[in-house]
Amino acid sequence: MNRWEARDTQIIYRRFGPGEPLVGDLEAFAISEGITEAAITSCIGSLRQLRLRNLCRHDAEGAPEFERTTLDENLELVSAEGYIQPLPEGGIRVHIHLAAARPSGEVVGGHCEEATTYTGAFMYLHVLDTQK
Repeated sequence: MNRWEARDTQIIYRRFGPGEPLVGDLEAFAISEGITEAAITSCIGSLRQLRLRNLCRHDAEGAPEFERTTLDENLELVSAEGYIQPLPEGGIRVHIHLAAARPSGEVVGGHCEEATTYTGAFMYLHVLDTQK
């Protein structure tokens, strides 16, 4: 069982403007703020491009195989969650799964490699650990 007890946590709000990369800018923001561990608790907004990498099967040896998809269209970001975690070799990893809706209401989603905002996005982070 993995158990982690946080003493002093905080909730941070981060607004992404039009045209910003969600994963890349979140990583840069976390580094600039000294955030080493956090949970993405809420994120909504709109996207103009979305790159997904979804697990689709395992090969004969059991290794995972992924399918990559790029959507170049306006999407409503209806939900996103994930985390920021420290890497054993140093640095951090930003990991986001999201759901986005086309104008028709059809929902697409999965593991987000990157997403570019359209009008913007609004994210809340529950910060569990910092370097500061």
